[in-house]
Amino acid sequence: MSCDSLYIVRILNILVFAVFSFILLFAPVALAADASSSEMEVPLEKINPDGGFSYLTKRLEEKVKLFFLSLSASSKENYFKELTKRRLAELKYVIERDKKGNFEVATIRYSSTVGEWTEFILDEKLDESKVPAVEVLTKHLPVVEKLMTKYDGTTAEWRFVKQDFDYLNIYISKLQK
Repeated sequence: MSCDSLYIVRILNILVFAVFSFILLFAPVALAADASSSEMEVPLEKINPDGGFSYLTKRLEEKVKLFFLSLSASSKENYFKELTKRRLAELKYVIERDKKGNFEVATIRYSSTVGEWTEFILDEKLDESKVPAVEVLTKHLPVVEKLMTKYDGTTAEWRFVKQDFDYLNIYISKLQK
């Protein structure tokens, strides 16, 4: 073989290696995106329950905001929707990162926030908010159900997440009446 032929073979080998590397790098990402497209995207929260003083400040800010938004029912309802999404993100964070110290509080806080939102809609007779709330909560169901699978069905952790799942179904049915 001549020197030019070896050079061409070497270039082809490099190209083949580059193509296979590209496929191996990005194929799993494409497959994962296809597999999870039917599931709700749960964005990460910047400050989570294990955030110490930052988390306490965040919670205080939320309570102050709720107080000031109480002047407008629709603003308060929208903020409850945002808080519900935050609580789901926090719950997911705590479970996926195995933050046992924050687990119980995160599960209770999630179901409480969903309950407060539901009761607010019903108490204020915000009938136009019922269907959108049901849609949001229905999207939470598969996420919570998937989080439940992280635990054995005989554990206390599983029962806490199952309770969140059951409460979601109760709140959805209350809003559908």
